[in-house]
Parts: sequence; C-alpha cells; structure tokens
Amino acid sequence: MAGFDHFALACKDLQTGVDYIESLTGVLAAPGGPHPGVGTRNALLSLGSDVYLEIIAVDPEQPEPNQPRPFGIDDHEGPRLAAFAVHPDSGESIESVAEVIKSHGTDPGPVSSMSRRKPDGEEISWRLTRSNRTGLVPFVIDWGDTPNPATVTPTGCSLISVEGNEPHPAEIVELHRSLGLVSSVSEGPTSLRIILDTPNGQVSLS
Repeated sequence: MAGFDHFALACKDLQTGVDYIESLTGVLAAPGGPHPGVGTRNALLSLGSDVYLEIIAVDPEQPEPNQPRPFGIDDHEGPRLAAFAVHPDSGESIESVAEVIKSHGTDPGPVSSMSRRKPDGEEISWRLTRSNRTGLVPFVIDWGDTPNPATVTPTGCSLISVEGNEPHPAEIVELHRSLGLVSSVSEGPTSLRIILDTPNGQVSLS
C-alpha cells in the first residue's frame, strides 16, 4: 500500500537543525531549497534507498506566509521530529492511500501540488496531502517523475525502526498495519522517534 518516504525534523533555524543532525549522526545534510509561499526551506539526508530525513525551518528570506508554517514550526524552537510522510507503493495512488487514512478517522487533507528550486537551479515538483497534523498519522506524498530525494542526498545513515507513543495506540497500530507500515507504538503522550544506524553508531531521533 505505502512505504515510509521521509521524516520531518522541524526547527526555527535551519543551520541549528543541520548542526544538530551532523553532531548526532556524523553526516552533514545537503541544502534543499525554499518552499515558495510556505515560508520554509529545508536540508536533506538519505536514510536508505527511498527514505530520507528532511530538516525544515523558517526561511527568513520569504515574507510571512498567509497560513501557519507546517509542523508547528512557528510554535516550537526545535529541533524536534514532528511528522512523517508515506509514498504510494507501485500500483497505488496518493488518493488511494489518503482514502485508507481517512477510513481510519483522520482527514489527511486535500491533495495539493508543490515545487521548489534546488541549489543548482533545477525545479522539482510533487503532490502531497496538506494537513497540520503531527505525530504518528502520516501525510502522503507522490513524487511522480521526480526522483525521490533519498537517491540524491548525502548517505551514511540508515533507518532501523520507527517508534512512538499515542494515547490510543491500538488505533495507530491498525492504521499503520492497513498502510503496510512496520512500527512500534506504545501508550503515552503523542510522540514520534526513529532509530538510525549512523557513522556515530545507533542513535535515537525524536
């Protein structure tokens, strides 16, 4: 049905997030680019063949957006692991995956088109569901003809496991099972964390 696509580490200042991840993992994330109209920009590093970490922060060169920045960036200094995306498996669509999420009682939001320009000037585009929800309910992204950023960003880290807490974990466990995701969810205040194998050894990021 779907696979882990990327995990969003949200923070106010991008360089702070990049420095934090380099200190934690030993890998320096590569600049991504600005998200026009959203008020954010990012840096990226690969966690495997089709999954990556996005460090996303306020873009001081953009005007204030008309809506809150995603992942609670405006309300938290960070860095904190705020959310994650899934991509449709072969034969599935962003709409079919979104319908599964919706059938479990959460509206993933409308499907929107987005784009950004890479540091080399190339423009890339994708579609995703727009929702301000964070935690263990994913949003959905479809890269279309654009290569998954995991294939063109710095390597050295790999995703070992996805874990977290939810007040009602059975609901999240069932959602993840329906999407074909492997995770470990326990009862507790909502949180998301990933375990990574890195040049600095095994680390936890939350």
